[in-house]
Amino acid sequence: MNKTIKSLLVNNRDKTLQHCDMVKPTICFCALGTYPLLSNTNLGFIGGAELRQVIIGKELIKNDYGVSFIVFDHKQEKIEIFNGIKVYKTFPREYVLDGIKSISFSLKSIWKALKNADADIYFQQGAGRNTGITALFCLVKRKKFIYQLASDMDVNGVFIKNATLVVRMLFNFGLKRADCIIVQSEYQQKTLKENYNLNCTIIKNPYPIEEIKINKSNPHIILWVGTIKPEFKQPELFLKLACAIPNARFQMIGGGSINKQFYEKIKSDADKIPNLEFIGFIPYPDIGKYFNAASILINTSNFEGFSNTFLQAWMAHTPVISLNVNPDEIICRYKLGFHSKTFEQMVKDVKTLLEDGGLREKMGENGKIYVEQEHNIVNSINKYHDVFEKLHGNGGCNVF
Repeated sequence: MNKTIKSLLVNNRDKTLQHCDMVKPTICFCALGTYPLLSNTNLGFIGGAELRQVIIGKELIKNDYGVSFIVFDHKQEKIEIFNGIKVYKTFPREYVLDGIKSISFSLKSIWKALKNADADIYFQQGAGRNTGITALFCLVKRKKFIYQLASDMDVNGVFIKNATLVVRMLFNFGLKRADCIIVQSEYQQKTLKENYNLNCTIIKNPYPIEEIKINKSNPHIILWVGTIKPEFKQPELFLKLACAIPNARFQMIGGGSINKQFYEKIKSDADKIPNLEFIGFIPYPDIGKYFNAASILINTSNFEGFSNTFLQAWMAHTPVISLNVNPDEIICRYKLGFHSKTFEQMVKDVKTLLEDGGLREKMGENGKIYVEQEHNIVNSINKYHDVFEKLHGNGGCNVF
């Protein structure tokens, strides 16, 4: 264990020992898509916001918090327990529609699960109807509500522009009723203040720090990882990139969204490109070896919050080349890869890193150092503890 990590562990432990005899609140995450991660079941999809909440929940359980999750119905039991986390099911994922009848049905189902969880604090991430439903429940039941941004789109106007009137009203209600709003970056903090005049707390995405055996592939692999869905993720641009650099090796990993037709089209088009291997969905416990083998991670999204794939790549000494996403300009500030801004420049940036092994390795090393210092799970979870403590009105034992 290096000195930076050891110092964080000792400092945070000493700082929080005084809270050990205090009562901790129970936390319920309204995170419908988390069942595959909690149950370690391969259902063909994993979202970044869901992964973040499960990481937080598992760390809280380790430190004696009561934790529960509200999830979709995948034909499991009404209540299940995984590693101490209680899991309450609601309705099938396929029922997520925008009609009044659908919203009424989901409200009833989620409300019942929230009530059964009977937590002190409710936590919901990502703009949508569930923000309003959870906030309304907390208002009626006199519970505390935390909302955390999942993406810049939550507050920069993109979500509001594309949402239906009812969903827009539910989200705005929930956002304004939140007892605490958590954001991932200074940009999100600034945008929330400008567009909603609301204050917030910045907590960087927590990431478990562990020693990884790096084994980069030769020939080099250019990797894309994400949910394969239209519009904001733009996976088709990765296919275009593979065609633009035919002498390089590309891999594409990702499960489908509800739009199965789009997923099948991307898969079909990818299979026609000789230097592109379409791998499809990989369960989270098995994804690490792909980041370890890759030389470059590509991000083609229009918007993200703070992509977990960035952290996974950097911990594996893999630089990131991002088309649009560069939260708080960290890619450039810390020399973690390239922020291309245009497709043409992205092609040039990929070629640069493929040809310059020294630069590629240096950016990879910078990435690992950045994650250890800025996203260490010890520091991040302590900040969540501070939020819970303030909302609940007492302390808690927070020894990590």
